[in-house]
Amino acid sequence: MSLKELTQERHALAENTAFMRSVFAGTLPLTTWADYTYQKFQWYYAIEDQAGKMGLLDKLPGIARAHLIRDDFNHMTSGNHDKYSFRPITADYVRYIQGLKDAKRVLAHLYTWHMGDMFGGQMIKKLIDAPHRHLDFDNVQELMTTMRGMLSDDMADEANVAFDWAIRILREYDC
Repeated sequence: MSLKELTQERHALAENTAFMRSVFAGTLPLTTWADYTYQKFQWYYAIEDQAGKMGLLDKLPGIARAHLIRDDFNHMTSGNHDKYSFRPITADYVRYIQGLKDAKRVLAHLYTWHMGDMFGGQMIKKLIDAPHRHLDFDNVQELMTTMRGMLSDDMADEANVAFDWAIRILREYDC
């Protein structure tokens, strides 16, 4: 089985959260999307920081998104950040990422989030009227090919952990 197949169940659970159903229905309030984008910047920065320290980003030029997520957030909020702060779940996830010392485990999180942006992010751009520079990749095919070459089935457990974090984070927005 491929890593994609080994994570398919959790991926489906993440896609079917109330948050994602609101995104796909076009009913998610922009203020909620802005808050999510603020949170997303935090864990992307942590993932990319760890991946950079482990040399993973050197093999994936153009994959880093944190700076673009920050820019999207700043454009969305016109620099008015006062009402946004870390959610406890975000802080927990960032601490989890910072505690990872194995490159394959970090790569599993990079795979889960960044590949999701390469694929599902393209639909989101059409559904949410907000800046989405972080979803524009200059070298998608190259990144996908290189990343797939770095993946192995033994990363499935940690990729599923990444999906579990995604599910927990997305459920934080359930009303």
